Amino acid sequence: MTATCYINGKFTAQPTTGVQRVAARMVQALDARAADLPGRWILLCPPGGRPPGLRHIESRVVGRRKGPLHLWEQLRLPLAARDGWLLNLAGSAPFAARRQVCFIHDAAVFDCPEAYAPSFVRWYRWLFRHLARRGDTLLTVSAFSQARLAAALGVAAARVAVVPNGADHLQDVTPDEVVLQRHGLQGQRYFLAVASANPTKNLAFLVSAFGALPTRGALAPAVKLVIVGGSNARVFAAEPAPADPVGVIRTGPLGDAALKALYEQAQALIFPSVYEGFGLPPLEAMACGCAVVAAHAASIPEVCGDAALYIDPHDQSALTAAMQRLLDDPALLLRLRLQGPAHASRFTWASSADRLLSVMPPESLR
Repeated sequence: MTATCYINGKFTAQPTTGVQRVAARMVQALDARAADLPGRWILLCPPGGRPPGLRHIESRVVGRRKGPLHLWEQLRLPLAARDGWLLNLAGSAPFAARRQVCFIHDAAVFDCPEAYAPSFVRWYRWLFRHLARRGDTLLTVSAFSQARLAAALGVAAARVAVVPNGADHLQDVTPDEVVLQRHGLQGQRYFLAVASANPTKNLAFLVSAFGALPTRGALAPAVKLVIVGGSNARVFAAEPAPADPVGVIRTGPLGDAALKALYEQAQALIFPSVYEGFGLPPLEAMACGCAVVAAHAASIPEVCGDAALYIDPHDQSALTAAMQRLLDDPALLLRLRLQGPAHASRFTWASSADRLLSVMPPESLR
């Protein structure tokens, strides 16, 4: 009998942040291999979902939209997937589904609970422990997250397979330079940050470090800091937000075309996060030829290798000095811009999909 692998499509009805992007790109990479995929694959979406363009994997709307997406995932989805396996790619899963493969992107609810709303922490700690106790197949995105999840869940590291993210999703995107005009960035030097308003992203630290840049010559006052990303008070803990210094521009969430334009023209991406399960923005930036300054913390050195300039994410003067170096040292800037694309090219969604298929339970792929 042919096995059916259902894919949790909750992500199709959510705003696109890191885990939703990973889920969409993984589904598209699997779809590109559909002719070679064993079994039957179906993406199950909530009403109002916007599935990625797929040629082979079937997209199916499940149930009626009543109440929050969380209830759809916990009640409607497991019923629809009861005769097959359920692949969960975006960090959550229904607790009652019988046969599951679950991506848990990081152990942040165990390691950094202060960064999240208390109800969010309680639910996800319970859910992840429940999935581990029941013996569901667990996946994550880095060796760092594998070790942290194994410790938090009390399982052997081998129980948590590593499937790294890809970084080639902006390759065929045409940059939309209107975003430069909209924010007065044409002909300007600017640093870029791409992150949700999660305290672990260390954005207040970045803004303070930027505000401490010395004024050198005529160009220094024109240097700006552009912060791309949204916020979600239901998920993240509130963080004190002092007034931004002159030169800080907050764009809110942006689409891929605008984001690529910002990467291509930025002086550098600044990624001072204190905790990451993987950390996709540095690889996106590198793929676009953008220099990267990154925190030496969590999974970030594992992902960025030798292609980033590292700083201590607790030393504001070190970050200020690193930004100043990239304003003053064109040779360093050029070296980082040249190293980045070669490093990022090692991470493709095609290889991620291949790795995923290699660690799926064999009975789910018959």
